Amino acid sequence: MDALNNLNDVEAVCLVYSMYKMNKKQKKDKKNKRRWWVHPLNLKRPREGQFQVTFMTLRQYPEEFFKYFRMSIKTFDELLNMIGRQLQKQDTVLRLSIPPEERLTVTLR
Repeated sequence: MDALNNLNDVEAVCLVYSMYKMNKKQKKDKKNKRRWWVHPLNLKRPREGQFQVTFMTLRQYPEEFFKYFRMSIKTFDELLNMIGRQLQKQDTVLRLSIPPEERLTVTLR
């Protein structure tokens, strides 16, 4: 009788283990597959992003540029020339770095 209970315990452990493995495999198979490396919305960001639209528009209106950055366009350009090299990061195979103008803009805002 004791050997029978022991066998039932072993069978129960094997059953629980096999159910666990099946559940784990189902979850792995169910994972969402990536459809894109970069979402199509983000592909437009280097050309049509917030920075490109706002910054270029503000540069056309010196008074609005001053209100936005609290400095003139000339001062902004001088500051960028002084610290631009420190703000520049290296481009990689996977992505382009954030330009110094954009880094400075984020810092000032």
